[in-house]
Amino acid sequence: MNIKGISADPIPGLGCFEITGEVSSEFTPLAHAFEELHRTGIDSGAEVCVYVDGAQRAHLLSRERAPDRLQNVRSVSKAILSVLVHSLHERGVIDIEAPVSDIWPEFSEEGKHALSLRLLLSHQAGLVGVDRQLSIHDVLSWEPAVDALARQRPYWEPGTDHGYHDLTFGWGVGEYLRRATGLPVGQLVRRELGQPLGLDLWIGIDPTVVGQIMPFRQAEPQSGRTATDVVNLLEDKTSLFYRSQMNPNVSGIENTYPYLRAAVPGCNAVTNARSLARLFAATMTAVDGVRLWGPTTLREAGRLRMRRPDRVFGRERAYATGFMLPDPNLPQAGLEFDSFGHYGQDCSLVFVVPEHSLAFAYTSTQLNSRLDQYARFDHRATRLAAAAVEAALSQKS
Repeated sequence: MNIKGISADPIPGLGCFEITGEVSSEFTPLAHAFEELHRTGIDSGAEVCVYVDGAQRAHLLSRERAPDRLQNVRSVSKAILSVLVHSLHERGVIDIEAPVSDIWPEFSEEGKHALSLRLLLSHQAGLVGVDRQLSIHDVLSWEPAVDALARQRPYWEPGTDHGYHDLTFGWGVGEYLRRATGLPVGQLVRRELGQPLGLDLWIGIDPTVVGQIMPFRQAEPQSGRTATDVVNLLEDKTSLFYRSQMNPNVSGIENTYPYLRAAVPGCNAVTNARSLARLFAATMTAVDGVRLWGPTTLREAGRLRMRRPDRVFGRERAYATGFMLPDPNLPQAGLEFDSFGHYGQDCSLVFVVPEHSLAFAYTSTQLNSRLDQYARFDHRATRLAAAAVEAALSQKS
């Protein structure tokens, strides 16, 4: 790799042959943290990338992960979709504040006529799931899923509370964008984000990249660890958690071609850490001449919309318009920083710290074996994020 401003010499002090990549000198501690995760067997199949002031300053990979390898990033897909939404809003193509039903008349059923796109993006719409039992075929076919969402009655009055919209986030935002622009969401992502920035990024993969996709790998089960609250919610078919996560449960098909080629925009984007960091850097500043947002959009996109216990998970969550904000369970850059981004369950994290023009992205195909992964942070991503932020601050001091 040839990265401007980054030495191609071996990273000083590294004794592990399980990682490759390049970093600028101030990010050497990040390389050491990445090495330790591999040396101790905590991680593999991973990648981390950092941009500062629009330039790539660190790019590290597990040795078995070539730079062109891709993976499903699960719910980081929501952040990708939200970058697209804010870009289109800034240009006047769509209006985040307007009712969804202005574009999608069928969505007005069950009292949703005034529900805005912003409420859907900030997990305040009360549409964490649907009552109609959906099949995997319904999800892959698109129309049955979005029709069920359009007909669904909110579980609470929109705007009065929040709870994580998992699959429904992608169905609602994706169908809105399709109707507003005339293009499927996957084509919009390629046209508006992937192509201008030269990203390896798809929602609904191109057949030509199938050979580059790394499947998820399950960790060995750990004895003596349980998450009773999660187990209880999974068994309670009336809980909002069950409705959000299990209707239907797509985890068994995540590594399959039919799933990855379909549009499941809340959770099946395929990309890598380099592309994620580059994409989010372009929301703050120009990256090779491409800037996606102006200062007003950057400020509004990361502004807090609601902070309180999440109705789905029962733990404190903080949401902006389409993005997660730091909270005690999901700290991103750390509670002391104004960052926004998104976690992908047990496999990815992306965030920006606008004050320091820092964009961070981490991806891994090595899943952990924790039952409580639904609600708590991934220690690998957290350790790397802390090292990256500390390095960026040392550069500016």
